[in-house]
Amino acid sequence: MRSAYAACLAILLAPPAAGGAWLETPGHGFASASAIYRQTDSGAQQELRYYGAYGITPKLTLGVDLNQAGKLSGHALVFARLPLHEGARYRLAAETAIGGNKYHGQWLMMQRATLSYGRGFATGKASGWLAIDAAYELRNSGLDRAWKLDATLGLNRPGKPAPMLQVETSKPEGGSFSYTLTPSLRVPLVSGRELVMGLEHRNAVQSSLGLKLGLWQKF
Repeated sequence: MRSAYAACLAILLAPPAAGGAWLETPGHGFASASAIYRQTDSGAQQELRYYGAYGITPKLTLGVDLNQAGKLSGHALVFARLPLHEGARYRLAAETAIGGNKYHGQWLMMQRATLSYGRGFATGKASGWLAIDAAYELRNSGLDRAWKLDATLGLNRPGKPAPMLQVETSKPEGGSFSYTLTPSLRVPLVSGRELVMGLEHRNAVQSSLGLKLGLWQKF
């Protein structure tokens, strides 16, 4: 009975591959690289993303968040994540990031504060996780501000392809609300790697449909 309870608890507390409210184990980390190809009314767009996190102590994870969207837009941030609550039912973490964003080809200061909620779940046939991230961003040296609310729902299927759904929303101060929906499939490879294939629907200034390909790596 105790072993069954311990196994269930391990499933519920096991971190997903993509951070959020979960911290990395000290001496270990996670990295993801992805490319997104979108087709919009004004033509094709490409976006490159890189995310890396590394556990420093049980209470501190450091990382980088890089983004390049076309030639004129992008950001480069370093971040620190600290736990606020680590319980059997859910987790809370706070993250602060600082760096720069590129606006019309010019680099300006950028800051971001994030509150993350995460919980694992298990049913009779499957287990998975839910992660919700609420962020406040200061871009262009504080001249532009935005609220963001993102959510990820994923299933765990060790050794088998597993579905995942990501929802990203953004509301700039004085700007229009936008959202992105990305259903994906995570395909296990070797040595802790996963191939992520998704179809992205973005509703912003222009609606677009995109193809997302990524690689996840635990180390």
